[in-house]
Amino acid sequence: MRILLHRADGNTGPWIEDFARHLPEARVEVWSEEHSQGPYDYAVVWSPPQAMLAQLAQVKAIFLTGAGVDALMRYNDDIPAHIPVIRLEDAGMAAQMAEYVSYAVLRYFRRLDEYEAQSRAGVWQPLAQHERADFSVGVLGMGVLGSRVLDALKPLASRCAAGAAVRNRSMVWNASTVPTVWIASCAVAACWCACCR
Repeated sequence: MRILLHRADGNTGPWIEDFARHLPEARVEVWSEEHSQGPYDYAVVWSPPQAMLAQLAQVKAIFLTGAGVDALMRYNDDIPAHIPVIRLEDAGMAAQMAEYVSYAVLRYFRRLDEYEAQSRAGVWQPLAQHERADFSVGVLGMGVLGSRVLDALKPLASRCAAGAAVRNRSMVWNASTVPTVWIASCAVAACWCACCR
């Protein structure tokens, strides 16, 4: 069995060691544009470069080393539909992600970033509070992590909207409100808030 390995961060050492330990019969090759010679049976990747697409289109399956598929979806039309894409569903990140996003939403809702800026400037000026009834949150990405994030946010906002990317990259929504805060939960290393007022 031949496995093609690629990590955008270049950190392939632990993966090679684990393959050697748990799948010693596999021949693992780290992808490089100059030296990779197919065919390969499987690809284990995170955020593959466009130059790798020809080899990805010939494997039996693509295994993602992260929870989201966004790094591969940008090449959606170039990866044949019959090739399965297997991703991590949680790997212990869901609880941490939900806590981090809850913190970020509460920080925005309570205007703590603005109070911290005032503190650094030696100013104290009470700020008008956001009204909970007018505060809504949108979660982009409704996989395992996004679902857990949405569950954590429901008690914090009057309305929650959720969207998930489908194969043709359009968004599917299950709420019609325009959120005050959008949370991108693409199961990458971190989530971020973008205030959309």
